[in-house]
Amino acid sequence: MPLPTDLPTGAQALLIALATPSPQGPLGIPVLLWGRPGVGKSSFIEGLATEQLRVTTLIASIHDPTDFSGLPVLEGGRVRYAIPEWVEAFGDDEDGILFLDELSTAPPSVQAALLRVVFERRVGFRELPERVRIVAAANPPDLMIGGWELSPPLRNRFVHLNWAIPESLYIRSLTEGWNKGELPEIDRNDHRNRLPAWKVKIAGFLRLSRTALHSDPEENPYGFASPRTWDFAAALLASCDVLGYRPGSEDITAQTVLLELMAGCLGEATALPFLEYLNRLRIPDPEDILSKQEGIDLNDLDDSELYVLFYSLNNRLIAAFDRPPFLDYSLVYLSLVDKVFELGRRDVIFVSLRDLARAGWVSRLAATDDDAGRGQAMEEIAKLFSDVTFKEFVDVLA
Repeated sequence: MPLPTDLPTGAQALLIALATPSPQGPLGIPVLLWGRPGVGKSSFIEGLATEQLRVTTLIASIHDPTDFSGLPVLEGGRVRYAIPEWVEAFGDDEDGILFLDELSTAPPSVQAALLRVVFERRVGFRELPERVRIVAAANPPDLMIGGWELSPPLRNRFVHLNWAIPESLYIRSLTEGWNKGELPEIDRNDHRNRLPAWKVKIAGFLRLSRTALHSDPEENPYGFASPRTWDFAAALLASCDVLGYRPGSEDITAQTVLLELMAGCLGEATALPFLEYLNRLRIPDPEDILSKQEGIDLNDLDDSELYVLFYSLNNRLIAAFDRPPFLDYSLVYLSLVDKVFELGRRDVIFVSLRDLARAGWVSRLAATDDDAGRGQAMEEIAKLFSDVTFKEFVDVLA
């Protein structure tokens, strides 16, 4: 369900990030809001609190590093870490938000202590409950009077969002009040099922843009690309997909939210070509291809699209291992492989074929009950493995 649009700039992206299952399992991708003083960053976050959602605000500059790492205490000849009271405030099964306000006023020693809290979600040896999200807020670098720049390791643990209140929204709020915002519901199973397809699309882009895996922290004052933030990007894209915000949509709101989230993870210089790549991907639904509901002309696809297509087909084919369409899907898949080999582009799909074989595809085909279909499939596979170049590829990997 689409989120309300009468929210501050950055709010929709924030709510999606907080509702997203993180790559490590708990709820929420950590978010850092950048905005001028007085634009409602703190009041919006604290306004999300309900009887079911606790919000605990900590102002970083007035806390000691031990408030985030735990206070070492000698007990029985061993050192243990006393857990700060704020940790105990979150129940084990309770929804919550840990809000680290004025983060740019935190001295380097406090920032170092926060590294483990933000990414590993640990205070001393105590884990934060799974449903506690982490949000921070800071003033932009040009307004950071008397503060400290955030270290690249700490910056890389957040999705960075610019926060602002458009004039029209503020004027309307004077008579109509503010929309408090509400976290969307993202079904974990739906998110888990959609995530592999987005990882494949990211892999296709990184094959095409070999230098995009990393970007320079010095050239990106907020988010910058790294394997960690590409993981964030995949999880956020899956959430946007669940909620109906998809690349290529003509919905301006969807495009804005996607740009905010991707730039917040990767930096704008990486996010823009990545979204352009997603917008022009010409890949039909793999299930429609395998079920013959939709055809595809492989001549029309460039190498990155062909790579994405076959990895997407792999995911659907593996998911069908124990379903009746498995043999029919495999025959369609093999016909596509044969076409790729005819086109002389076999090297683009070698890794996909290897991964499918390692998943047990060939042995499952050999065990199917349909004698005619099994025979046809095994004949195609025998032809595939008779290809000299493919055999050399397999030998190198063996």
